[in-house]
Amino acid sequence: MEIGSLVEQCDGGAVRRVGTVRALDETEVVVEWQGGESEHLPVPVPESVRILTSGTIRYKAATDLAALQGEFESDPVRVLVELLHELGELVNITTLRKHVEDMGLVVNESRRWRRLGESLSAHPEVRKTTKGMRWAGCGTEPSSSAPLWSASEALRKLADKSATPTEPKRPLFDAVSAGLGELSPYELLAVHALDIPVTEWPRRWTELHPERVPEEIRVLAVEHILDMSRARKRVVLPGTEPIPAAKKAAEIPSSLDLLPLLVPLVAMPAPSLAADKAARALGGEQAWDALRAVMECFEQALSTGPDSEETRAQEERLAPLSTRARELLKTVLKRRPTEDDLSWLDFAEEMAFRAYALLADPRIQEQRNGLVREWAQHVAGHSAIPAELREAARTAQAAAAAEAADAAETDGTGGDETATESRGTEAAPEAPTMPAEEPEPKGDEEGCDTDAEGGEAGSAAPANTAIATDEPIQKVTDDAPNRAPEAVPEPKRDPQAEIEGLRRLLEEERSNAETARAEFERQLRDASEALAETEATANRLRLRVADEEKHRAEAETRAREAETAASSARQGLEEAEQRVEAMSRQLRRRDDELRQSRQTARGASQAQLRQARIDTLRVLAAVLTEVADQAIHEDDETGPANALYRRALARAAAAGVLDMGVLGEETDYDPVRHRAPGGPAARVVVERPGFVWQGPREPEPVVLEQAVVRGVEQ
Repeated sequence: MEIGSLVEQCDGGAVRRVGTVRALDETEVVVEWQGGESEHLPVPVPESVRILTSGTIRYKAATDLAALQGEFESDPVRVLVELLHELGELVNITTLRKHVEDMGLVVNESRRWRRLGESLSAHPEVRKTTKGMRWAGCGTEPSSSAPLWSASEALRKLADKSATPTEPKRPLFDAVSAGLGELSPYELLAVHALDIPVTEWPRRWTELHPERVPEEIRVLAVEHILDMSRARKRVVLPGTEPIPAAKKAAEIPSSLDLLPLLVPLVAMPAPSLAADKAARALGGEQAWDALRAVMECFEQALSTGPDSEETRAQEERLAPLSTRARELLKTVLKRRPTEDDLSWLDFAEEMAFRAYALLADPRIQEQRNGLVREWAQHVAGHSAIPAELREAARTAQAAAAAEAADAAETDGTGGDETATESRGTEAAPEAPTMPAEEPEPKGDEEGCDTDAEGGEAGSAAPANTAIATDEPIQKVTDDAPNRAPEAVPEPKRDPQAEIEGLRRLLEEERSNAETARAEFERQLRDASEALAETEATANRLRLRVADEEKHRAEAETRAREAETAASSARQGLEEAEQRVEAMSRQLRRRDDELRQSRQTARGASQAQLRQARIDTLRVLAAVLTEVADQAIHEDDETGPANALYRRALARAAAAGVLDMGVLGEETDYDPVRHRAPGGPAARVVVERPGFVWQGPREPEPVVLEQAVVRGVEQ
């Protein structure tokens, strides 16, 4: 499993949801599901989470279900054969149909499955048994699904914006997805730029050969590298949504550096718009590495013979490289760090030494007007390289040439004249031609270089070639003012010892510089690792903060909904209590009227008075019924509705009104006491109690409100 891999989560046999791996380490995997929800899964991941392999039927169902539905409608047998191959187990037609429906594919006619089962049984790559069928073909995939193009050809067709599209893109996408392992790093980044999912990234970049990649792919890869590098540098604040480019850059593992891929492009000896863009974008150590690669390319160019077809062809290839490298060298040398410029000085020293080595190479004499000489002279005479570095490089090269000549003379490989001529020619390389746009200030130390520029390059040895001679230098000194001057021989100078001393001093300085640079690189690596770990921790914290904020928002929504429901219930209870109070007042008025009627109409019959009381009590029973409904629908027995019902029932008991039946009580059906909306039954269960009046002179209770019942389920 890699960052960017597609996974699916299954609930039983059905696919529940599909997501993308955004981050992973040794302990957990962060998956972003469809809809934006992120989940942290432990390592190893649960069995319900499966990786989707590029090019499979399940992968197509997760990425483009409509295209897979079209393939299924046009050739269902081929799709089912591929699915059997992926399952790799014995299944019957019912299980296969369930897999198809779980992926979201639709079959218009149910009876069509019988015909599909018969077609599958007759397929040469399917073996049918009494328990089901399994794939029995040869190779890794069914022969009918072989792509029409290689991954590189399909990618080139997709990247070619100038061509008129004559073929559908879906087969091209499938061909690229099926052959991701065959693509070079530049082609892989071009695939990512075209929004084709890259399921597996390499652990490191290998086989960097940009000259083998088509130009349109190189341009697309360079633009994508620059976009992703800028997106990686963006800082995403906690609680903010990253931009789409940052999300896309997160799909590429952070262990894969992108800018080093531009180095081989810059050093490519060929005209290329992608290489020119890469040269303008590089800076720092990547730019230094690119110029080192350019210098190596010019050094290898000396291996070809003079005045040959290969040499002329190489000159044509080196021309755009020379132009590109000159601009890059100018930019790099002008960007000298103001602090801690040790690495920059090492780079400038290396370029100067290699340029003088090229100028001193005997093979360059055979290509006096070639681009290699022009490049070496341009670097060796560049004014941005400190003068002491250029002088040290020239002196070291002259010393090396003199040592080689002395060794040849000692070995007796040539006569005295030949050795002397060789020493005079190779004691110092020809002086470089200074760039016209970058004049070098002339001083006493570089006077010999300035003089050498006046004549033809390499036609005369500089004035300081006398260092290489073995004759002692005589000078006249005045030992005393009263004596006549006489020639006193000066002690012999040992040029070889002086050169060895300078070489030892230079080696010590270089060793110290290498030690300091190694320590600086180690500290830089430690800082980079710490920064990467901090960024990974920050990303995990941002994901967790987003999850917590989402959960908090959901909790706040549920709390608001519960508060709204409670407020509505309180309002309903208040209205019911007001109605109870109104009914109680009405009952008291009726009682008062009844007493008055008794006093004023003593002659009224006892039956009329009894009926009037019953009618009054029926009103009270109706109020009690409404309060009882509120109490029944309240979950908490100590809630306000239940409390109100108990208080109203206690007050009604003073008037002789009692409840009849208990909620959930099972009893025999009584048509007088019970009302069954669903129909009568022998045994019933009370769903809402009724109310009766037990008067002091009544032989039996009078039913004011029937209890609502339902039949007992058998």
